[in-house]
Amino acid sequence: MLAVQVQDLKKDYGGFVVKIPRLELPEGYVTGLVGKNGSGKTTLIRMLLGLIPKTSGTAKLLDGEMGQNPALRSQVGFVSETPYFLPTLTTGQVHDTLSPFYADWDEALYQQMMQDFEVPNIRIKQLSKGQSKIFTFIMALCCCPRLLILDEPTANLDPSARHKLIGYLRRFMEEEEHTVLYSTHITGDLEDICDYLVGMEHGQVLYSGEKDAILDSYLMVQGPVQLLTPDTLGVFCGVERSGVGFTGLTDRPEEARALFGREAQYRRPTIEELIVYREGVR
Repeated sequence: MLAVQVQDLKKDYGGFVVKIPRLELPEGYVTGLVGKNGSGKTTLIRMLLGLIPKTSGTAKLLDGEMGQNPALRSQVGFVSETPYFLPTLTTGQVHDTLSPFYADWDEALYQQMMQDFEVPNIRIKQLSKGQSKIFTFIMALCCCPRLLILDEPTANLDPSARHKLIGYLRRFMEEEEHTVLYSTHITGDLEDICDYLVGMEHGQVLYSGEKDAILDSYLMVQGPVQLLTPDTLGVFCGVERSGVGFTGLTDRPEEARALFGREAQYRRPTIEELIVYREGVR
């Protein structure tokens, strides 16, 4: 079954357009949604959740559209880049208000996570940015959704809190029917945990598929600057020069190896390098 189905989806802001002809994400996996600021990631998420109207097309979650099937809301958890709870309520009041709406609410997990992350029972507006993000994550996870959508979930978190959050996410994914769509600029979080990768730029999907297959289709090349000529530059998506040499990303790995041979070094790119060097660094 597909967790996300997008067909001819479009959001036209006038000066900026998000346009996705087709996107399908399988159920039971973690998909990383990556791209620089302004690439359209948050707009896509908001259309999927029915938080903003789309100009045209369809955007389905778990085989239904949020705006047309309110019952889906109990099956989808969401952690927004910005908090969305009333700032005057305490964390306890938010819990008492929302938890009864979820038939599968996990109270034991809630109590465990509140204690583990040391989130106090104070007003939402008194929480630090990190505490607010953690509390939002706790509320989303404890409703036991089939699909968990995360928009920058580890922003403003210290390394210890990030490690704990990723640990809870791993345990969530031990259930085969659970799915995560994870949008973040902290791509190191995705290196080990995500199975699929979707890259966006200028409102369009540039690549989508299994993470390892995508990364294996590219190659990082490092060597002396003298190797860069008008002819060899054409093999790269992006190149960065330094005083001692160059580092470049190519989507033509075999051609690059033939051009540079043993004069260069080669390795698979990280997700971050894929994003950065596809921008055409020179």
